[in-house]
Amino acid sequence: MARAGYLSIQADETLKTIFDEFTQIKGITKSTALNQMLETFMLATDEELYIELKKKACNVEYVKEILENAEDTVSMKDEFIIMKLGESETLPGYFDLSGKGVIDAYICAIVKHGYTWFSTSALYWGIAAKKVKSFNARIKRGETVQILFVPGDDDNEVRYSAVIQEVSSSRNETLCPGNAATIPVEFGQNETAKIWLKITNLQSESDISVDNLKFSKDDSPVKSALTGSQFHFGYVYSSETKSEKVS
Repeated sequence: MARAGYLSIQADETLKTIFDEFTQIKGITKSTALNQMLETFMLATDEELYIELKKKACNVEYVKEILENAEDTVSMKDEFIIMKLGESETLPGYFDLSGKGVIDAYICAIVKHGYTWFSTSALYWGIAAKKVKSFNARIKRGETVQILFVPGDDDNEVRYSAVIQEVSSSRNETLCPGNAATIPVEFGQNETAKIWLKITNLQSESDISVDNLKFSKDDSPVKSALTGSQFHFGYVYSSETKSEKVS
């Protein structure tokens, strides 16, 4: 019976002799060399399959769920979703859109249909299931949940906001979970994404400034992250109290 952690490999005798001398001269162990060789082979043959199998072996999905469930250290009341918009590709026949152009496209869709489905894959894992459930629960309770938009071609300031009517997310890109006809024509009904937000009331925003926004997870300022181009999508809250707003 083979010992755990050991792998037997049949090799040409000449090649084995060269390999023995090569590793000795380079000062590396055969185990290290073989591990690197196996990993390189799998990456070169099927990178996607290798990464999926490695995640499975390391139980990444389980750890990710634990982190997702522990990430909310502050109340979600009055929490916003915020997104920095960059240039977006469109269907053939349309010009690619700047951040401001994306906003205009979604506004046109809302004018035509009353609402639209906004999509993004800005988060690799999508929105955590717990976060999706919390946002949708707030919406059903009648709370106003908003997404704030920061056009990347502007001055890194919140310039637009929209009211979210429903949040849908998956770890894999999916088609629109609702009426795909409400998607802007520039992107088409076959668009896929990991995050889908049903939005309405997309309009200019002047009452909320990045100067007063902090990330929900660690209370760090949003402004510095936007200025350094380190951020595209996340969850924030305003540090400005209601009494300060009134005054």
